Amino acid sequence: MITVLLAMSCWPREMEETGIIIINNGLDNQVQMRFFTNGLPSGQKMVSKTGKGEIFRGEDTARVVLTHQILQADSIVMVFDNKRLETHFLYTVEPKGHSLFKSDSYTHDGNTSTYTIDAKNYNNAIPCDGPCY
Repeated sequence: MITVLLAMSCWPREMEETGIIIINNGLDNQVQMRFFTNGLPSGQKMVSKTGKGEIFRGEDTARVVLTHQILQADSIVMVFDNKRLETHFLYTVEPKGHSLFKSDSYTHDGNTSTYTIDAKNYNNAIPCDGPCY
């Protein structure tokens, strides 16, 4: 029994399966993502992408990969063209049906989960009264 435990604890980390989360901008708009925990900037720095393509990639080698652990936040604000914003919340799973924190909102291919920012996000976003910060 002790030998089995020792062997498991020496297992090379690179041999463990890695869960990967990718967030793509599917729009031609500029999208900024800002990450927060308890209302304060957290974990990831702000990321930004103008036009289509990958905006965020994160991975974890934990036995059970949780989206919020990779995103390192309990809320994420997406800002579109510095004019509209959409906020995603971990604990209330908002916005409903297309949340960054809900596994069903991702497409899954093996150990890779991909979320695509699309027209639904843009249409759900509310206009800012002045520039969005």
